[in-house]
Amino acid sequence: MRRALTVVTVAVLALLATTAFAGDIVTMPTANQLRAGEVDVAYYILNLDDVCGPSGMVEEVKAQTVYVGITDWLEVDAHRYDPDVGKTDTIMNATVLLRREDANGPDVVVGVRDIAGNMGGAPGTAPRMSYHISMARTINPPIAGPPKGPIFRVHASLGTKDVTLLGEKRHQGAFGGLQVLARPSYPQIGLIALYDGQDAITGVTFTPKGWPTIKGGTFGRHSWVGINYTFNIF
Repeated sequence: MRRALTVVTVAVLALLATTAFAGDIVTMPTANQLRAGEVDVAYYILNLDDVCGPSGMVEEVKAQTVYVGITDWLEVDAHRYDPDVGKTDTIMNATVLLRREDANGPDVVVGVRDIAGNMGGAPGTAPRMSYHISMARTINPPIAGPPKGPIFRVHASLGTKDVTLLGEKRHQGAFGGLQVLARPSYPQIGLIALYDGQDAITGVTFTPKGWPTIKGGTFGRHSWVGINYTFNIF
């Protein structure tokens, strides 16, 4: 009986990880790893307040992200940043799952951002990738049957300096926070409260059954809105 409940718990955790808890949070790395054949696509708009980029004042950045589960332990993704002032950049990232969450412990992944070094180095310096190790633990998961009450996802990470977004230092040292699936049944409603090493990130997510997730919130003194959808290709 205990083994059966453990199997059910792991299956439900996998379902939650590929719906409300899929992918990075805005662009902050997490341990929300996709499985083989899963794809998550997202589109974000960051409305900025007094950000000066290399080509002048940047008021808006459009970001598109694609995450692909190559295997159950390897995920690769691409992030495209399109500011209203200056050039468009794309970075490639990868994460490797070291441990899948179960009743005895959290998800653990290690990752590298900007594999090609497109944005990691200042002008005249060598490109620089950034690295991180991330953990995530689900609190109050459903053991059997439909979820009852809010489900919490706690994130904790350690990383090296990442300057791929707005040229600001992020993901260095400790970062992380909390996701809450306040309404586990459809339409799902979630809450986000995290810190990426530079800015606090807050947000609300809304997911009708079978539809993309719509979300928005604050990013430091800035604001953001976005939409993402997770699906299977095989």
